[in-house]
Amino acid sequence: MDLGSDLDAQTFLAHARARLAEARAAHAAFLALSPSAQGRQVLGAYDAIRRPLDLVRGRAHLASQVHPSEPMRQAGIEIVQEISAFDTDLGLDRPTYERLVAVDPQALESDEERRLLEHTLRDYRRSGVDRDDAVRARIKELSEELVRTGQTFDMNIARDTRELWVEEGAAALEGLPEDYVASHPADEQGRVRISTDPSDFVPFMSYARRGDLRRRLYLEYTNRAAPDNLAVLSRLLGLRHELATLLGYACWADYVTEDKMIQSGAAAREFVARVAALARPRMLAEVAELLDEKRREEPGAQVLHDWERGYWTERFKARALGFDSQSVRPYFAYRNVRDGVLATSAALFGVEFRRDRERPVWHPSVECYEVVDGERVVARLFLDMHPRPNKYKHAAMFDLRAGIEGEALPEAALVCNFPEPRGDDPALLLHQDVTTFFHEFGHLLHHLFAGRQRYLSFSGIATEWDFVEAPSQMYEEWAWDAGVLANFARHHRTGEPIPPELVARLRAAEEYGKGTHVSVQMFYAALSLALHDRDPAGLDPMALLVELKRASLPFPHEPGSHFVAAFGHLHGYSAIYYTYMWSLVIAKDMFTVFSRDGLMNREAALRYRTLVLEPGGSQPAADLVRTFLGRPYSFKAFEDWLNAN
Repeated sequence: MDLGSDLDAQTFLAHARARLAEARAAHAAFLALSPSAQGRQVLGAYDAIRRPLDLVRGRAHLASQVHPSEPMRQAGIEIVQEISAFDTDLGLDRPTYERLVAVDPQALESDEERRLLEHTLRDYRRSGVDRDDAVRARIKELSEELVRTGQTFDMNIARDTRELWVEEGAAALEGLPEDYVASHPADEQGRVRISTDPSDFVPFMSYARRGDLRRRLYLEYTNRAAPDNLAVLSRLLGLRHELATLLGYACWADYVTEDKMIQSGAAAREFVARVAALARPRMLAEVAELLDEKRREEPGAQVLHDWERGYWTERFKARALGFDSQSVRPYFAYRNVRDGVLATSAALFGVEFRRDRERPVWHPSVECYEVVDGERVVARLFLDMHPRPNKYKHAAMFDLRAGIEGEALPEAALVCNFPEPRGDDPALLLHQDVTTFFHEFGHLLHHLFAGRQRYLSFSGIATEWDFVEAPSQMYEEWAWDAGVLANFARHHRTGEPIPPELVARLRAAEEYGKGTHVSVQMFYAALSLALHDRDPAGLDPMALLVELKRASLPFPHEPGSHFVAAFGHLHGYSAIYYTYMWSLVIAKDMFTVFSRDGLMNREAALRYRTLVLEPGGSQPAADLVRTFLGRPYSFKAFEDWLNAN
């Protein structure tokens, strides 16, 4: 069922519940299998239980986050809860587990089947299936409450778009691009509205001359969902800790890392500490340079605040590096960037993206494309790229359907919040928006290319969670290449391609600050771990944030801000925010193939597609990378990048 704008909530609920009924029937059929059924038959019957839910799970999640209809958003929330409850019941069902345990792994016909059995039994043990009835009942309660609490955390952020009303009108927008000023006209009282949506927030924090206004907007941004989410987060931490200890783990961090590449909370902490130590000297040098830049206007300045980092970084780049990030914006009109990402991906991976104007969509701005490989339609994608009320506020790929070879096409939606072209306004993007587009499209390609598996459990991005960012982070590199950009980055007025020398200055300038960027990311990773590596009873998340920030970064905590309330990754990623940097280490190593052979080298791209993306979760991520590189991945490429001038 497509999420069309005219789809009513009751129809969607009925459709989704019918699929749940099919899943329950498939579960009953699994339990009724003959004791003589062979291993492949048992695994196939088990995999069939979740296949009906693949039709609605992703759509329900997407609807809850982006659908313009409030009843449809609520319907999405309900169905996510009902599917999660079904998953919990299935994961705690002792007869199902016992039937799977009886399968002889040696009698299975392939490594893929043995891996599927191994992972399924592992997940059953991690769910608590082997605990007594009372404990399993409590696990069920906790699991369902975690879903509801996490949804509340997300919805509080999505609904709380805050705004800054500037009394001074356009005069207060000094330093901002002309198109930004034009798109923020004063109202009848002479006031200008600036929202906390990314398309407003990021340029304002980078270019607005008025530091007092940047600070005010920063406080609005870091207080989204506060104070409500402070209580919700404490509830979330308590539920997770209780569940982890019931399952026999010391804390949630140990539980959630066990099935990742990193394997333990201790190893995650060691990784975070290692990367933070590597980045710290470069960060301190960069902060000293930015303070010197600030002292050109404020001679007595002794500290750099979060709300002015972006601004002084832009000023430093303009003076010391001869680069103004606004100078490239005329080359990045939204539609050109969209077409360029599609064309680059098509040329690189040997597919075609064909617009489907007949497919129902949930909002007029949403676009649908079919992915054509040869003469076959092999996947479908949706682009929901512009902000609107009650929509998810960041950028992400939402999987809509995993896909099964010969049975179902993989589908996914890209959800972003880029400026929208309107009238004469071409919606010029910052280069970091272009990078984000490539990043999220990397996720989308991974999901779509991996959607041709025999088993649903391995379809789509089904690898270890701390690998999933690697393909998308590697694809960011294409946003920096002069040859790639020359194909679509054209001046919105003159049509001239972006000059190679401007791209060179762009790369040099945007490479600046990587020590600080990595250090801030490691602070977020340390925070996510520290919130989950202890008993949260009596824990004050904001006090912990202030403590860790003081130890990790030279930027003081801003009194009155409540970052943890709007740190959405604390729901989706919980303790494992470290995965972004872990994946980047692998991404930098994989990219050595393309930096050697050429970014548009079709042969290298098809090897990468075949060996890394297409297998989905059917092989360990480390094995996929080893096969592609011809050796195990290493830290060297990442260290070289971090230390390079």
